[in-house]
Amino acid sequence: MTRLSNILLFSLLFIINDLNAKGIKDNYSSSSVLASGQWFKIAVVKDGIYRIDYSKLKQIGLLNPSFPRIFANNYGQLSYYNNDPTPDDLKEVAIHIVTGSDGIFNEGDYLLFYGQGTQRLKFNQQTDNYDFLKHNYCDTAFYFLTSGTEEGKRIQTADEPADLPNYFSSQSDVVFVHEQDNENLLKSGREWYQPVSALSGISINPGFTDLRTDEKLSFRIRVLARASVSTLFRLYEGSTLHKNLQVQNVNLYNSTGTYAQIADSTGSFYPLTSSPSFEIKFYNNGEPAARGWLDYVILQGRRDNIFNGKTTFFSDKRSTGNDRITEFTVNSPANIPVIWDISDPFNPFRVNYSKHGDSLKFRAFTGSLRSYVLFPDKNIPEPVFISPALANQDLHGSAP
Repeated sequence: MTRLSNILLFSLLFIINDLNAKGIKDNYSSSSVLASGQWFKIAVVKDGIYRIDYSKLKQIGLLNPSFPRIFANNYGQLSYYNNDPTPDDLKEVAIHIVTGSDGIFNEGDYLLFYGQGTQRLKFNQQTDNYDFLKHNYCDTAFYFLTSGTEEGKRIQTADEPADLPNYFSSQSDVVFVHEQDNENLLKSGREWYQPVSALSGISINPGFTDLRTDEKLSFRIRVLARASVSTLFRLYEGSTLHKNLQVQNVNLYNSTGTYAQIADSTGSFYPLTSSPSFEIKFYNNGEPAARGWLDYVILQGRRDNIFNGKTTFFSDKRSTGNDRITEFTVNSPANIPVIWDISDPFNPFRVNYSKHGDSLKFRAFTGSLRSYVLFPDKNIPEPVFISPALANQDLHGSAP
């Protein structure tokens, strides 16, 4: 036992020294921002702009409501790999303060901030597509509200390039993900699926309204089936068949074998309309006991930049390039939105634009992919407040 312990200790010291030699060092905060002060927890379930009124801050008993601050540690689901970068402590989120003519944050005023849910869409440069990063364990993200004795981080106005644009964008990428967690086949693990009946398929309405029909709509689909015969799934747009997916049979009498076979596919097609709807159908090949499940359908296409008065997100992967200055155009005949650059969710920027008839135009440096949100200045939702106030905690400062 002693010899084994010495070997393990030597191995551990060797690994630590090797990591230090490679410059891989821990860089943790010495104490948490939650260690002192008064803190309230607020929740959001989807990406969007959220509003908190000054009167709400007084109602919950915030000590200094004239100087509110918001913090978060919201990077989506943590990686399964311990050598991937992970967030350390809470970071401050820039907020926008709307005041009256006195310029002081008080009664009748409110703050706005950009909140993210737990799911993520991340652009993959290698595939030129967006990857959907699902949070397997939580559908609610939390932010932390406090106050100080002076003004915290505020949203600034984005710098507009002085030079003329060398790229023009009036379209953007659109992504839709259909994934419902209804059934866990093995009663274990993190994989959940949506049952598909052979009697009635699954209707999928992405909610597209301005989809480009002259641009291909790409898809990714993953299905499963358990049957003693091969089965078939079909993807329809209306009555038009776009894809067949055949799933191999399994041995129903083998208790240690494969429970269900998987089939997945990618492809693309031109959508028939700018507002398409789809259906997934399951064909059991004459076996009534056959069972089918849908894991997910992901659709990616192009849309015209149109603001219809509702919160709208857009990014244009085609706008990026070295030394690229892009002029973005948004058609907005009847609405005047607020535009924020949310490429860095912790540090959004307010975007100034000019109006030309029914169009809004603004310029930006697009050496990297930019993400924007357009929203009306009315009917902005409030986050959910979790009561009571949080007790102070300082895991960073605690002894191991």
